[in-house]
Amino acid sequence: MKDVYRKYKLKVGLEIHFQLNTMRKLFCHCPVGLTHETRGFKFERRLRPTQSELGQVDPAAYFEFQKGVKIIYYAPEDYTCLVETDEEPPHTPCMDAIKVALRVARFFNMNIVDEIHFMRKVVIDGSNTTGFQRTALIALNGFFTLDNKRYGIQSICVEEEAARIVEKKGNYVTYLLDRLGIPLIEISTSPDIESPEEAVKVAEYIGRVLQATGYRRRGLGTIRQDINISIMDGTVVEVKGVQKLETLAEVIKYEFERQVNLLKIAEVLKNRGVDADSIDREKHVDITSILKASSSKIIRRVIDKGGRVYGLKLPGFKDLLGFKVARDKTLGKEFAERIRFWTGVGGLFHSDELPGYGISKDEVDRISKELDLGDHDAFIIIGLDPGLAELAFNKIKERAKEALNGVPYETRGALEDGSTYYMRPRPGMARMYPETDIPPIYVSPEIIKEIESNPIQDPESIIRGIADKTGLNLDKAYQIFDEGLVDIFNKLYNKFRKRFSSGFLASVLLDYPKALEGEGIDTSSLTYELIEEILNGVMNGLYEKESIYDIMKIVLSEGISVEKAVDKLKLKKIELEEVRKYVYEIISSREDIMKMPPDIRRKRIIGIVMSKYRGRVNPKDVINIVEEALKNGL
Repeated sequence: MKDVYRKYKLKVGLEIHFQLNTMRKLFCHCPVGLTHETRGFKFERRLRPTQSELGQVDPAAYFEFQKGVKIIYYAPEDYTCLVETDEEPPHTPCMDAIKVALRVARFFNMNIVDEIHFMRKVVIDGSNTTGFQRTALIALNGFFTLDNKRYGIQSICVEEEAARIVEKKGNYVTYLLDRLGIPLIEISTSPDIESPEEAVKVAEYIGRVLQATGYRRRGLGTIRQDINISIMDGTVVEVKGVQKLETLAEVIKYEFERQVNLLKIAEVLKNRGVDADSIDREKHVDITSILKASSSKIIRRVIDKGGRVYGLKLPGFKDLLGFKVARDKTLGKEFAERIRFWTGVGGLFHSDELPGYGISKDEVDRISKELDLGDHDAFIIIGLDPGLAELAFNKIKERAKEALNGVPYETRGALEDGSTYYMRPRPGMARMYPETDIPPIYVSPEIIKEIESNPIQDPESIIRGIADKTGLNLDKAYQIFDEGLVDIFNKLYNKFRKRFSSGFLASVLLDYPKALEGEGIDTSSLTYELIEEILNGVMNGLYEKESIYDIMKIVLSEGISVEKAVDKLKLKKIELEEVRKYVYEIISSREDIMKMPPDIRRKRIIGIVMSKYRGRVNPKDVINIVEEALKNGL
């Protein structure tokens, strides 16, 4: 596949946003954290776009306003103040967040700005109560080297995190303000990445650099990756909202396939002589009379509700609306996405998929005649309220004209399966303007000296240091680092290394929580103190290490103490004499087992004994007793 990416000159740039685990939010002194409660107060707003200083309105902001959405906010009292509700100006920015960004800039060999100026970036989807996001440029033009290739870092910014959405219902969107204002660091790479696998490698490395600062927050939603993707003869498409590394590669693969096929469609249209004027000349036509007796339930539903059905000829688009651009996504579905976002209308029909959906061949022929279709022409029909018809068909023609150039200049969203969807137009220059409530921050020699005295250690050296010091497998050392567990692992290793191997301690930190989560158990309360207490029980001879997982499971699922979990599981250690007695009972009573081959017989007896006494006796003692008993019994 690398040759294919090279052939089409795939270029990928990343914009990676990391939440920072500072003591306070970026513009107030509320703590950084999330809550499940809505305790506090509630209010409602509708945000509106405004003109820039040049009298322009940003198209992305206008797009959001056109939706007519009303916003409900919940302000949890422990995590919000008047700053989040936009009833009070921002406080002095959190210098810890800014210094983290400066340290990262130094690591990436960047040019740090002399003064930090916060700007306002228009955002009126409701994710910020002010109608804008505050962001500040920290540094420019850096680089790092990975696997003998140099990658550029275009910029590093510090900005405030958005509120988190909790519900969409009808024309209302509900947000929780606990997340609003958490410091973010945004790292933008140059478009030096040339394959999906390379993108994952670069994102992983940058994430490790942030991890090495000690300030990176962990958990789903604390990192967001936006991707800028382009191929030869195409335009840059921005894909927003990739949260997982494993999704990153799939999004790039999907978008690459989509863009290649869109360019193929553009080539067909060019060969057919289609131009923008020929598309603009077409007018939508009311074809309700043709379909008034149609068997299509969708069409009948529209007409019964007082709607009308309209058709539009698309010159030169025959067989292209049904052309698959990526996976099962056709060009016709891309048209439908555009209409849905601008008008809310759920779908459309096109001639490449008809007859079908209850629309007969006779009806298709009559529509084709009414719209005066030629050999290479196609049509689109939509049932909708007459008041939306002009907007809907203008957007169809807009998307059709974009098809002439191949890849539309747009912002797309990412889904978990790696596919993308139309999100909104790309923002313009009118989106940014100065923040007047925050004075510039002078990056003094003293600040530079401070950050240079605390440089970020190279992640590779930290990871290899863990492996060398503890004997831990290098893959496990990477996992410990990536999960932000280095400090906890080192504490556990220093305290318990005489009793437990480094590999076992790593499993307790990495594998046990994953297995518990696989059983649907919330592991968010699995702290160092709890793990330490459970391991101490093994050290003190209260139970065996094989019972650690079961104790964790009971403690976390039922919210009880370790002591009560041990009692509930009946894990109190037993005397070896009782084990020996049970082994001899098996030997004397289970003729079926004693007839088995020696090695199988031994394993079978050990299994029976361990199933009864697991967690209450050391497996080595069981093995010794069984071997002794079998030897004496022969």
